[in-house]
Amino acid sequence: MSEPPAPAEQRPAPTPAPPGWLLASGKFFFRFRNALFPVIFALVLIFLRPAQFLHDPLLDRLVMAAGVFVALLGQAFRLMVIGFAYVKRGGKDRQIYAKSLVTAGLYAHVRNPMYVANFLMACGTGMVFGSPWMYVLVIPFFAYVYLAIVVAEEQYLRREFGAAYDEYARRVNRFCPDFRGLRQSLQGYRFQWKEVLSKEHGTAFATLAGLLVIVMWKMCWIYGWEAKKAEMTRLSWLFVPLLIGYAVIRVLKRAGKLRKEPVARG
Repeated sequence: MSEPPAPAEQRPAPTPAPPGWLLASGKFFFRFRNALFPVIFALVLIFLRPAQFLHDPLLDRLVMAAGVFVALLGQAFRLMVIGFAYVKRGGKDRQIYAKSLVTAGLYAHVRNPMYVANFLMACGTGMVFGSPWMYVLVIPFFAYVYLAIVVAEEQYLRREFGAAYDEYARRVNRFCPDFRGLRQSLQGYRFQWKEVLSKEHGTAFATLAGLLVIVMWKMCWIYGWEAKKAEMTRLSWLFVPLLIGYAVIRVLKRAGKLRKEPVARG
């Protein structure tokens, strides 16, 4: 004999369906997300001009320093995600796809750590550039892009994993990390530095090189080449170790020296 259904007040409320336009845009942005940041970066350099924050040189230097910190924090967060329990959400045939529901490592503290990291990098880059359009157009655009992608991914994950994903979503924030218990979450994991070098060297190089390009372009635009020639020359030398490091990692990867190590878990 079947049990009577639970009273309505005890049943979990169904998750409301997201708007169709948000889902459609999320699936679109997911297909082209790898090219999105470089394309936006190029468009910004072409059509926008850097500016001092509130036309105050001292305040601008403080905001630029904060922007570099935020961008590097985002990059560091990506390194942690890839090094500990990385989730491959590269999709399949350019569509959203996941083989399993991963809730371990950093995913036990925020459901979308890679998108949080990417948004921090976009915000930091915008702060360094300084144009008001970065604050009113570009950064909000990236916020919408990542929200749309996450909403589309959540629909897929709920369809594939059902109650397991609903329980995970109930426990863990979508975007705001809660690092309580992080030490316990990472116990039994070994940081996969080869995996990090193999997968993230291109993004790390692009982040550091991009910040350098923005700083130099901003100095040249605001003060002129002659006024900042010495500083820009010194900054340009930083490209040398970046290029050497990138080339060395590419050689090691092609030689098979950066193959993924077995994951040790307690």
